[in-house]
Amino acid sequence: MASIVLPAQPSLERIVQAQLAAWPEHEDFLRKRFAATELGFAERVASLALRLAGDDLPRICADYKWMCERILEEELYFRRTGRYRLSTLAEARREVYDDHAYMTQYMHGVLLSHIFWANHTAVMEYYVDTFLASNPPGYRHLEIGPGHGLLLYFAAEDARSGVVSAWDLSAASLDATGHAMQALGVRRAPRLVRRDFADAVDDGERFDSIVISEVCEHLEDPRAALQSLRRSLAPGGRLFVNVPVNSPAPDHLYLLRTPEEAVDLVASSGYAIAETRFFPITGYSLERARKTDSTISCVVVAGHPA
Repeated sequence: MASIVLPAQPSLERIVQAQLAAWPEHEDFLRKRFAATELGFAERVASLALRLAGDDLPRICADYKWMCERILEEELYFRRTGRYRLSTLAEARREVYDDHAYMTQYMHGVLLSHIFWANHTAVMEYYVDTFLASNPPGYRHLEIGPGHGLLLYFAAEDARSGVVSAWDLSAASLDATGHAMQALGVRRAPRLVRRDFADAVDDGERFDSIVISEVCEHLEDPRAALQSLRRSLAPGGRLFVNVPVNSPAPDHLYLLRTPEEAVDLVASSGYAIAETRFFPITGYSLERARKTDSTISCVVVAGHPA
């Protein structure tokens, strides 16, 4: 039986062993992923994932394998055609979002991707240790599309944060986020609001810190969506955008081909760029990922223009 020993990271080792039991052929990839000596943050995320998984870890590992197989199908299409297979929200709803069983498996897989995919872990670590850590005391925080809840958890548990809110158009998604917050045992429950963040209605609420992570690629017009968020950003506030380039997936609609296109997406939406970070997929250098048109997670931190 395949085995990867990580004695200093007990939560990480438990998840890796469970994944190998469900998918032993994934051993080479996981060995490459966890060859790094610094795995402290991955262990931290793994401990949270175990709390979310509960008794369902074997099923979640099986669903991660299923998700990877679906993404491979999309990758083959992308390589043949140079574009994503879907282009409209109506298509994504019909094939993905309105299928409860499909979405359950998909979200299980996404949860483990934040441990198994180096770029996903790196984005989260930068978000927690650099972005949130740079917010002022008592900051008002908003997340768009909280999904699995891990990013929202770190903001809610930050002793320096004030009001923490999350918006999502889907009531079912917000229910899942609420259950995740309970499973993770957050001390201060965030405000979960059913709302389309692109809605023209302005309720006057302003936030010092807004995160929109892995959302733009699911939209037909992310530029318009980012423009609408500007009214919710307080003077001096900061926006954290995480969007992948060359990242085919069953529900990805908007294709960005280079990190520079990701930066331009934010800049052309009316923001002043403050920082950028680019994280390539597991086993790739940034240079190799660029040359092969492989996935790069692009973080753009921005604020109101001067």
